[in-house]
Amino acid sequence: FLITMLVDDSYSIARAGNEQVIRDGVNMVRNALMDSKAKKSILMCVRYINGTVVVPYTPIDDVPQLDSSNYVANGGTPLYDMSVVSLGDIVAKSQEFSDRGVPVRSATLIVTDGHDEGSVRFRAPEDVRSIMNDVLADESHIVAAMGIQDDLSTDFRDVFTRMCVRDNWILTTSSSPSEMR
Repeated sequence: FLITMLVDDSYSIARAGNEQVIRDGVNMVRNALMDSKAKKSILMCVRYINGTVVVPYTPIDDVPQLDSSNYVANGGTPLYDMSVVSLGDIVAKSQEFSDRGVPVRSATLIVTDGHDEGSVRFRAPEDVRSIMNDVLADESHIVAAMGIQDDLSTDFRDVFTRMCVRDNWILTTSSSPSEMR
């Protein structure tokens, strides 16, 4: 099972005082997956929304928790552009396994306040929708999102829905570990 976590490290997260909220949300998902029966078959990648790959695909046991030494929110917000990049990465990694005859399922989790101020190629949630639909059509991939409330009243549920994240896959930091698994 491959999972990519796209984590918002934009200044809007810091401005709203949500850096620890992001860390806690990502760590809760990681910990929930660590408690799953299938943990030995989970590889996780953690990528920041500004492009830094913090953890390439790594066994979940070896994925570090986010803390103030490895997560500081201070960049722009190319949410839509990086969502597409992350989807492309996980499709390519899944294909590597399939080409070797290894059955693979995958998931992308986007952790953000839903605000985009930096995308150049994909300028609206609907621009991501067709690509996300193509990835979801395979039925071996899940796209989920964890919404973090910002200080601009961004409606992250609306943004996620317009991107094509199904309502039952929209999480918050108050979601239970079983919902996250």
